[in-house]
This record gives sequence, C-alpha cells and structure tokens, in this order.
Amino acid sequence: MLTLRLRSLVPALCAGLSLSCGDSESAPVTCDEPPAADARMFVDRTAELGVTFVHHPQTELCHITDTVGGPGVCLIDFDGDADNDVFLVDRAPYASALYRNDGDVFVDVAADVGVATPGDAIGCVAFDYDGDADLDLYVTTTGADVLYQNQGGTFTDVTAAAGVTEDSFSTSATVGDIDRDGDLDLFVGRLVLLSSCPDECYLFPLACQAERNLLFVNQGDGTFVEGAAERGLEHADPTLAALFFDEDNDGDVDLYVGNDMGVAFPDRLYVNDGTGRFVDDGAGRGYSAAGTDTMGVDVGDYKGDGTTDMVTTDFKDRPTRLYDCYSESLPCSFTTLPVESTQGVNWGVGFVDFDHDGDLDVFQTAGDVFDPDLVGTPNQLFLNRGDGSFDWFTPPEGSGLSHLAVHRGAAFGDLDGDLDVDVVVASNGGSPAFLYNVGAGGHAVHVDLGTRGAGARVTARAGGRTLTEHAVIGGSYLGSSDPRLHFGIGDACEAEIEVRYLDGRMTTGKVRAGGTLKP
Repeated sequence: MLTLRLRSLVPALCAGLSLSCGDSESAPVTCDEPPAADARMFVDRTAELGVTFVHHPQTELCHITDTVGGPGVCLIDFDGDADNDVFLVDRAPYASALYRNDGDVFVDVAADVGVATPGDAIGCVAFDYDGDADLDLYVTTTGADVLYQNQGGTFTDVTAAAGVTEDSFSTSATVGDIDRDGDLDLFVGRLVLLSSCPDECYLFPLACQAERNLLFVNQGDGTFVEGAAERGLEHADPTLAALFFDEDNDGDVDLYVGNDMGVAFPDRLYVNDGTGRFVDDGAGRGYSAAGTDTMGVDVGDYKGDGTTDMVTTDFKDRPTRLYDCYSESLPCSFTTLPVESTQGVNWGVGFVDFDHDGDLDVFQTAGDVFDPDLVGTPNQLFLNRGDGSFDWFTPPEGSGLSHLAVHRGAAFGDLDGDLDVDVVVASNGGSPAFLYNVGAGGHAVHVDLGTRGAGARVTARAGGRTLTEHAVIGGSYLGSSDPRLHFGIGDACEAEIEVRYLDGRMTTGKVRAGGTLKP
C-alpha cells in the first residue's frame, strides 16, 4: 500500500520541480489556459512608455540618403537583465537613442552609456563579437561606420582597434560564423559611393557608382580583417538587405544579398563551400528575380514542412515575395502575399507566429520613398491560414497597425516578458512605434542560444506539429531583432526542442509553456 501511495505522488513531485522522471505512468503536463486574444492584434504604447524620440531626415526626402537610407532599429539587451532594450539611429548632428527597458517605461540612456553620437547613422546590428557574453553594437552610416564594445552596460568605440574602418554609405549588416571557428564574422552591405552621385534631387542608385560590399572576418582576438573579394564576394551592388543562414542545410552559413534596382543588380545567394569562401548561385537557386527592388528579408519555415523559406519586400505595386524551397538540390520557386501587399513601398519584414497557432505570419512595414509632407502609410500583417497561404489582417479601430508614418526598419521581440512577439518600427522623419502584441491566444516558448548560436537550426515539436526556425542575426531592414527564437505552440503545454549547431553538435530538451530553454 505504501509503495502504491509513493508511486502516486511521483508525477506531482516531478511536475512541481519541472523534472522529467521517466515514469510511463506520469500524468500529462498541464498548464493554465492561454490568454484571450484581442482582435486589435497590436496596441501602440509609444507615448505611455515615455518614448519621445523623433528621427531627423537631412533633406526634403528626395535625396537617396533619405529615400532608402533608414532609419533602422535594433533590439539589444545591453545591460544583461533579460529584457529587450531599443537602439534607434538618427542622422548627424542629432543624437541616436538607446532606450533602456524599465518595464512600464523606457528611458533614453544613450548619452550615459556612450552610444549617442555614432555619426550620420542609418542602421545597426547587435551581436557578441568578442565572446564575452554581452551584446556589442555595430552602426552603419553614410560615412565611417562605428563598432561599440559593450563593457558591462557601457560602451567604448573600438572601430579603429578592431579594424573595421572602411568609409562608405553602408546599409544592412548581418552576422554569422562563416568558417566555423567559433567566432562571429560581419557582412556589411553598401549602397553607393555618395561622392559619385549627382547633386540634384534623385531617387535611383543607377545614377551613382555602386561599391563592393564588405566582409569582416573575425580573427578571434578582438580584431577583424576585411576579406570580401578574396572570399568570393566580389560584386559591386546597391545592397539594401542581407542575411547569413544555412540555405542548403549543409552545416555552414550561406549569404543572401538583396539589391536595389534588380533590373541591373540581381539579388544574390552566395553559397559557402564549407571553408568560408563563397560562390554566387542566386540564379541557380531561383533568387534572382528580374525587376525587383529588394528592401527587407527574413527566413523561416512558413509551410511547416521542415524546409527553409524566405520572404522579401519590394517596391509599391509589386507583391511581397515568398520563396518556397522544397529541396536543397532544386531551385526555389516563389509565390507572393495577397494583392494588398502591393499597396505601399515595403521595407522591414519578419516571419513571426504572432497569434501562437503554430505557423509563421508576416509583418511588413510600409513608407513611401518620396513623402515630403510625411503623410505616412500603415504597416501590414498577414496571418498564415495553416496551409502556407495568407490572409491580410484588416486592422479594427484602435489597432496599432493603423499607425501612419514613413516607416522603414522593424525589429521583433518580446518587450514585456509575456512571451509573445512585439514590434518596434522606425520611421523616417517621425516617431517610432512600439507595437505591443495583444493578439496571441495560445501558449509559446523561447529558445535562447545567444548570438553565438547564429546559424543553428532549431526544431520544436508540440501539439502534433513540428516547427523549424533558424538562429539569424540581422535581416528585416537595417536592424536586428531579439536573438531568442520564438515558437507558438497553441494549446500545448510543453515543447520538445532539438538544436542542431553548425559544428554538428545536437542538443535536445523540453520546455514548458511560458518558459525559455537555454541549452
């Protein structure tokens, strides 16, 4: 009788201690009901959070530096307190802002921590370049870029010491371990050589000289060596979007480069040969669609079949493209989002399960390239039906998606600790929008690999569904998002996680609804 009573207590004890006791008679994992979904999907909390930042364009929004030159936005937990702070770039002589997340209020501490004046800033990327487990910050500009080293919550400009001193009009940056030596390398896209452009008002990079992009190879000692040409990145393109990820699932990171004026400068897929050298196979893999102007990019398995897909944004009257990749040996084909995606010039983009139903939705920003009166355009959300097709979400009254501005960059991550994904949208010549997710009606889990896990492929199994995500740094447009991977699991109370790293290691674990797994 005592033995039977003890056996009956084991499942309860294991559940209370978050242990897996391996008892075949254990009770199933239970959890609280998920929160009810709000039909507005997002609420704009910018003003109530105390965010007063306003971006300053330097011209009448006709010059190229303002039409396609930002601003971007980065989420960066700079102080290591496990919440997302927000870095917003501005054009010189105005100061950029770093808003510390204090829960119910955000406080601009950029001047206090040393990142207020990076120059004529355009975009940014946050990553741990020196391996000390905190996030450093690289800022792209119209001139000399800046690398800030995080020294425990304050920053020091180490641009010269680190060897990243190229001077040019930089746009998007992305980070990955190209040679699998354990440290993170940095790709920087460049738009044009500004000194080659005509003085009059112009919109198109074709009037200017394009420049070769940059690849800073991490030497593991706090320094970088620029090696784009010798590693196969020899093209001079007006680049707006870039992302390192393992496109062909062979255990190394490849590089997607999205270019403006695709009629003359096709998008490229640089395939890694396994040693950190690249060959452009964009046409062979199906990514070089003619006549496109690629602004933003993200990757994710939106069809739920375990393969790597991509979303890229484009100019007005051209739909957002969804690249369907069914095999590592066959070219990708592309479909498009519904016709509503053609209503604006689209920039930042993200594959995110906003409603926690176990599939990836698409959020994209919109803002005209020539809007001198700053009238603005609303952003858009497309909800996945569960079969890889999408419905345009029509925002009801009070939705944050009704925010009007000349939107540009977007960064995605949990701002308030409730494990759904919020969005910060940067605006050209206006205020940002802090859009809090209120539409998630199911459970979710996070997987935290840090930025050193870049390139890993993570699979979550929950509620009879298998979800796959890639650990990436950069993408969207001119910024970077929360490095934690997010999985909506619906009514399930637990997810089984599998992490495959670039070096071949694999780890597994379980995480309960509302929890974070940190392998």
